[in-house]
Amino acid sequence: MSFKGAKLIDFTGTVSGFDHHSSFGDPVVKSLRNGSQNKTVVVIDSGRNLTEPHVVKDHVNLTGANPLCGPNVDCGERFPVVNGIYISDFSDEVLDKLPQGVAGGLKAGVVPTKEETTKLKELGIDFYCYNLINTMLIAAHAGWKVIAIVLPEGAKLDEKVAARLRGE
Repeated sequence: MSFKGAKLIDFTGTVSGFDHHSSFGDPVVKSLRNGSQNKTVVVIDSGRNLTEPHVVKDHVNLTGANPLCGPNVDCGERFPVVNGIYISDFSDEVLDKLPQGVAGGLKAGVVPTKEETTKLKELGIDFYCYNLINTMLIAAHAGWKVIAIVLPEGAKLDEKVAARLRGE
């Protein structure tokens, strides 16, 4: 699979060659609503409750928000289907070595207690993050597919993985 021409968004600020954003907001929305021939976006976010980078295969939205509320922007379906939005099978010797998991999207600043973390695990959530889910919803609205990797807080993405995601 080639990622050449994919839109590259990094919320960790550590991956060279990616557009860096400190959090989800209008610049991310505008970036995804602008057309592109390759309708694939690679999103790197930091997360908690994980010890190594994971490829996101699905998510549970617990943010309590939806960035599609308000007037509709004519770039896609008003309420897009997000089943199958994540690309997680790469047939790639570097990327396929990364474990996969289900991300829980939480409202920025929310840090679950030990009991809440246990409940998240019971719901099938492997780790949680703050920017990915809203980014994915805007991407889905605009007709994009999403490759998402969540890194442990403070971790950096392996340069081999980053190079593959940049299409090198």
